[in-house]
Amino acid sequence: MKVDLKDAYRLVAPRPIMLITTVDKQGRINAAPMSYVAPVESDPPIVAFSTSYESDTYKNIIDTEEFVLNLVPESIKKQMYMCGKSFPRGVNELEKAKLTWEPSDVVKPPRVVECPANLECKLDWTHRGPEYVVIAGKVVAAHAKDGAVKGGMLNAEAVKPLLHVSGKTFVVGDKVTGL
Repeated sequence: MKVDLKDAYRLVAPRPIMLITTVDKQGRINAAPMSYVAPVESDPPIVAFSTSYESDTYKNIIDTEEFVLNLVPESIKKQMYMCGKSFPRGVNELEKAKLTWEPSDVVKPPRVVECPANLECKLDWTHRGPEYVVIAGKVVAAHAKDGAVKGGMLNAEAVKPLLHVSGKTFVVGDKVTGL
């Protein structure tokens, strides 16, 4: 079966959803869910994601060079969706979604308390495409809640990360299997 090229990205699924928090120059919080996120290097740890030039996420990162990746568990699926709605610039999506936040250790954008894992990042590089931009950040601090890590890896059975398939279709990643 041939797959139309416009749908090829759907074969790279499911993908973990990260709620990306940023702040603007005035310190106002922004949060946006993204599933086009991937580690690109382990030493030093670098993660990358893509977004549009119009997004507050992009504008804030270009202005401040900082962001936080917050792993979304199934338990906050509705709040994550609320953060993806279009609000005017300067509106705190975490507040609208009734999520809580706490200060990060190294960067100004906050960590989302309800998320089991958080990666504080500083901008490392960007790749500018015609309608999108890939943003890569060096991880400068990493956090996980008690029980979120087992054997040095994400404890998917306990965390139940929300994975994006396409559109409004998700998978909960709570089954662990080995070879």
